[in-house]
Amino acid sequence: MSLVPKILELSHLRSTHIAKKLNCGARYVRRVLAKHGRNHPTGPPHGEANPAWRGGRMVDLDGYVLLQTNPVRVSEHRQMMERHLGRKLSRAEVVDHIDGITIHNDLSNLRLFASNAEHLRATALGPRRWSEKGRKNIGTRTDLGADLEPVDTYRLRKARGDVRLHAILRAALELGTEHPCLYGTTHWLEQIGIDLHSRPNLERAWSELMHRYAADLGR
Repeated sequence: MSLVPKILELSHLRSTHIAKKLNCGARYVRRVLAKHGRNHPTGPPHGEANPAWRGGRMVDLDGYVLLQTNPVRVSEHRQMMERHLGRKLSRAEVVDHIDGITIHNDLSNLRLFASNAEHLRATALGPRRWSEKGRKNIGTRTDLGADLEPVDTYRLRKARGDVRLHAILRAALELGTEHPCLYGTTHWLEQIGIDLHSRPNLERAWSELMHRYAADLGR
């Protein structure tokens, strides 16, 4: 059985510690980590080897992976980009997931934008082509819908845990259940009755999730 999944799961540790745990060579561990963009950590040891260790890899309610590092949690996608660039990111810089799966943090799936405005132009807004009538109506106030109570569907989905579930299920169905980005999610899925290794179970959970999303839009 390949040691690669286990090595990646323990990538928060030093290569020597991983090798000792898995009874393999530290050089092999470093090769695996380098191949998958998990650079060998420097400075104070991370994870279980650090006195400040308080946990491990987790997916938050917004569907992003957080890593416990001495003693705070950091976003895995930003940490991956910082290691790749060899520098700290500024607060304004945005790391985007190309395929939209927010737990898929391989370097090949990440791209950097200098600001959120630049990120939105590339991923959300796109080029705007206003009609003549549309240009005249820019800035025009309207009371349409004034009597309707707005519903923050994202807030509802996040509170239910559905935003996190969406990211995990998409990754499992599109990338495969053995993909490293799913490490640390099995226990949480089991708690809500989803078997990560059962395709029918995953597809049923996805269908139920989509029905809840559709119901949100009808509120």
